Order: sequence, then structure tokens, then C-alpha cells
Amino acid sequence: MVKLAYKVLGRTAAEIMKVLIERGEATDEELKDILGIDEAEVRKVLHSLFEAQLVRYRRVRDSKQGWYVYYWRPTEEAVEIILEDRRRRALSVLKRRLEYEKSGNYYICPSCGQKYTFDQAMDLMFRCSECGALLEAYDNTPVIAILEDWIAKLESFNPLKGYLLGED
Repeated sequence: MVKLAYKVLGRTAAEIMKVLIERGEATDEELKDILGIDEAEVRKVLHSLFEAQLVRYRRVRDSKQGWYVYYWRPTEEAVEIILEDRRRRALSVLKRRLEYEKSGNYYICPSCGQKYTFDQAMDLMFRCSECGALLEAYDNTPVIAILEDWIAKLESFNPLKGYLLGED
């Protein structure tokens, strides 16, 4: 789990994950004290780890101050399950983008790089809304090829294979 945290979010995330695994649970303030990192940075990384499904939390109201204290812990989910979920979400995003890229003709501003659909370009009389330059036809064939390549790679990658079949 530490290695995955490092690959997804970097060194600070890996350090936080290591402490959470060793202790089982910790508050953001405890993590700040243990690691010597700014509390705002600790919170930012914890929220990113949460979004990546690598940590969970429980919230308890402090009886003295009335504020909530968050106790963070590593997720119980297997790394393979987390990776499969990330793979599926990435595939969904890439497939939607591929569909968008294949769905029409596009135009681009040679000056500022703003991209337009054919309908948008028509409405603007083929002039950039940002700088007024004349729009040029945009060949998105390279973008489509890259998207198709990434989709093929992700479709062939199966993090669950070893997990489900009991293989290493």
C-alpha cells in the first residue's frame, strides 16, 4: 500500500501511509507531529489519499472544543481491487474522450491554441473568440491514436487476475 501511495501521490503520501499502517490510525495533528510536515499539507495529502481510495476516516466530535477530529486509517480493500477500480474509471474517461474526438470535425486557433467544434467555429464565423485569429482545421488523428493505444493497454491490464486466481 505504501508503494501504491508513492506511485499515485508521491513521497509525502507514502510517508503518511507508512505511519498509518504502523499505527493503525492517526489524526492529522499526530501525523504532523510525527512527520514534521505542515498540517495543511498533511490534510491535503490525506484528502488525496481518500479520493484515491487508499485511506478511510472516522469523525469524532471533540467534547472540549466542539470541533470534529478525524482519525485516518489505511483502507481494508486489497490493492488489486483499488487498481481495478481505478482502471475501470480511467477506461471510462478515455472512452468518452475518444468518442468525443471521433464525433466531429474540429478547428483550432493557430495563435492561442483554443479548440472548437465545427458548430462552434460556424457560430464564430471561423474566428477565434479569444484573439480573433482565423481558425484552421484541426487534425485530431494523433490524439485518436494515442487514446486508442491507452485504451488497449488498460483493457489488457488486469490487476485482478492474480488476485482472483490465487496467482502471485
